[in-house]
Amino acid sequence: MQTQIATAPYRIHRYPTQLIESWNLRNGQRATLRPVLPQDDVSEQAFVAALSPASRRNRFHGAVNGLSSARAEAMTNIDYQRHMGFVVTVMEGETERVIADARYVMNDDGASAEFAVVVADAWHGLGLGRRLISALCKTAHRAGARWLCGEVLAGNRDMLVLMQRCGFSAVPHPADDALVKVERSVVEPASAAPRRSSLFFGAVGRSLASWMRSAPARVQLEDLSVR
Repeated sequence: MQTQIATAPYRIHRYPTQLIESWNLRNGQRATLRPVLPQDDVSEQAFVAALSPASRRNRFHGAVNGLSSARAEAMTNIDYQRHMGFVVTVMEGETERVIADARYVMNDDGASAEFAVVVADAWHGLGLGRRLISALCKTAHRAGARWLCGEVLAGNRDMLVLMQRCGFSAVPHPADDALVKVERSVVEPASAAPRRSSLFFGAVGRSLASWMRSAPARVQLEDLSVR
């Protein structure tokens, strides 16, 4: 998924240490979710460069080989108000490695925020996507937003499954058949999300089932696990 990062003079707000949390993943690895820091720019570049081409395309909606220094700076020098970013990291020896990134940027209406989430390929299926979506919803609500919204490539079945499980509604994009528009209230519980997307997600589910039947036998259900 893609968000537009506006370039502006960097004015740091108080770093929100209360949003830091650590827990043990199902694979036994200790992970930390925290707001991104300016010094994470190089780590973000390494993270994006290590993603598979498909994951980079799903995140940036195009062929991207990596982040430029300017783009990495824009993604890490944030104000924690209008632009919030989270990373999930693990320790590899003495080195902290970024394995997931999520962020939102408030829209001009002040009532909605556009979000994006991406998890490193080797770390799918561990619940990182759902935890990051939860963090985005809580912080967007505190910042005054009412809605979290975004665009997903229609072929990104993993993200569409995640959106359904996290209570998002979904409709085909009115101007681009390659995209799906998703949104969720950050004020109401996920279970209160609009039902207008039920038929759409049902169609997605039927498409996935059809794909599974036609896929090679080695493809297993965990290949569709949420990120």
